[in-house]
Amino acid sequence: MSASSTLPSDVVADIVLRALLINSPIDDFCTVCRAWQSIVSQNLSQILLHRRRGNMPAAVGDALRQGKLDVASSLVSRSASLEESNGALMAVVTEGQAELTRLLLNSPLYAARANCHHGEALVFASGRGHCEIVRLLLDAPQHAAHADCQDGQALFHAASNGHIDIVRMLLDVPQHAACADRRDSWALVGAAASGHSEVLRILLDAPQNAAHANCHDGLALVRAAAFGHSEVVHILIHAPQHAARANCLGWQALLYATENGHSEVVRILLDAPQHAAHADCLDGRALVHAAENGHGEVVHILLDAPQYAAHADCQNGLALLKAAEKGHSVVVRILLDAPQHAAHADSLNGCTLVHAAENGHGEVVRIMLDAPQHAAHADCLDGRALVHAAENGHGEVVRILLDAPQHAAHADCQDGCALVLAAQNGHSEVVGMLLDASQHAARADSQDGRALVFAARKGHSEVVRVLLDAPQHAARADSLDGQALIYAAERGCSAMVRMLLDAPQNAARADCQNGIALVNAAKNSHTDVVRMLLDAPQRAAHAGSLDGRALLNGRGREHTEAVRMLLDAPHQADGTDSLADVLAACNIMQSVRVLFLDS
Repeated sequence: MSASSTLPSDVVADIVLRALLINSPIDDFCTVCRAWQSIVSQNLSQILLHRRRGNMPAAVGDALRQGKLDVASSLVSRSASLEESNGALMAVVTEGQAELTRLLLNSPLYAARANCHHGEALVFASGRGHCEIVRLLLDAPQHAAHADCQDGQALFHAASNGHIDIVRMLLDVPQHAACADRRDSWALVGAAASGHSEVLRILLDAPQNAAHANCHDGLALVRAAAFGHSEVVHILIHAPQHAARANCLGWQALLYATENGHSEVVRILLDAPQHAAHADCLDGRALVHAAENGHGEVVHILLDAPQYAAHADCQNGLALLKAAEKGHSVVVRILLDAPQHAAHADSLNGCTLVHAAENGHGEVVRIMLDAPQHAAHADCLDGRALVHAAENGHGEVVRILLDAPQHAAHADCQDGCALVLAAQNGHSEVVGMLLDASQHAARADSQDGRALVFAARKGHSEVVRVLLDAPQHAARADSLDGQALIYAAERGCSAMVRMLLDAPQNAARADCQNGIALVNAAKNSHTDVVRMLLDAPQRAAHAGSLDGRALLNGRGREHTEAVRMLLDAPHQADGTDSLADVLAACNIMQSVRVLFLDS
């Protein structure tokens, strides 16, 4: 049977039949299984071919992945065409099988061509580091692979992956040798990006067509600097010919090195003998990148450069702002303490302090407020730093800003905006700080009691309690016509509803806004809240308010208890008749019970 033919169905049936009849009668299942395994093993090459519909290269790949080298060898030796041999060659090269490669290349009938598919086998083997296979492909007696195939792809992949022996082999082959400078020394770029310094030296020292260290306008240097390969950077800058320029491609090597914190690379770039990078390039952008990412050592190097040193106050203090925003306290100190052109803590009109406070960086806030010169003001931008800190619940920062020895923040800044936002987000500790501030304390009733309303809307019971119990200017429970009670009833916060109804002064009215609180509580089946509103000692809610909307919204089995309460509650404020009595007098009570309680 040829390797390209599929396994006929009658052969499969015969294999099964032989397995079943190996012991007759069948009384030993294990014996049958062993016999079946033996038969399958003996015919595995044909079975794999059948499964792959006669695709011999695919079957070879399956056999190798299963560790069946003998099966793969059997398949390879029966190649029925040059196309099959070439396909099998790619399969065995992919799996790194040197002996099978040799067998295919030396097959007496249909020998595979080492340069098939434009040298794809060589490219793959070079990238994977299969040194012996590369040697076989290059030394094939006929149709040998070309080391410079596919415009130098084999060399590029070998160099990028650091396969030194293969790189030497590709460069030293007597015919069609790879060129180190092919595609403007693209292999050098791959080696530099991966940090393979030894490969880099081989490419630069090639006796013919040597690679250029400044290829692609310095791209190799940029890639090496970005990944922190200091040895590679040093080699490229100090190359005897065509050395890379440290300031190439618009200072990108320095920018990437500073952004990623590669201090040794930064030193090499700044100390380059020619065309050195400038620490203050692009108005200090390198310093900004280093500060933003918290690379203190790199910041020191840039500020201390003997020539073209970076200015700590570059771009109106942008480096300081970025460091403060991310909470890099060490970098903030370095920038503020720079001997020359030190950054100002109050730069950008106080925005630096605002960003630090917003993100809760207490140590940075202290450093900026305590700066010996140009210290930040805690009340800058009308207390914006305090507002953001309070909004995000940064209690430590709020305390620092309120206790600043000079220009302390006012707790009541922006008409109590800090208090309102802290209350809305449930930061009870911050709310207490703002209300208890020794000077310019916030008023709990500021902005018509919006702090109370927003806290109730979000269900922050503890904040509501703090606002109602404020010793001075306490929040009114009935502020904004009882809106806090309406939100509390809608959420079913019975404890909050009780606080608002029982406030010693300016208590919320259960019938505020025509009883909408009762409507919302009944709609959501908050029966305990419904009872509180109906039983309020003063201005209790009316079951029939808003044309009985509470009853209408409570229709359904899940609201049965609330509906019973509404039916049994007084219908009018000055009457004793319940809503049920009124309905009964109209001879429609039975219909109502069917509609609302039995639905």
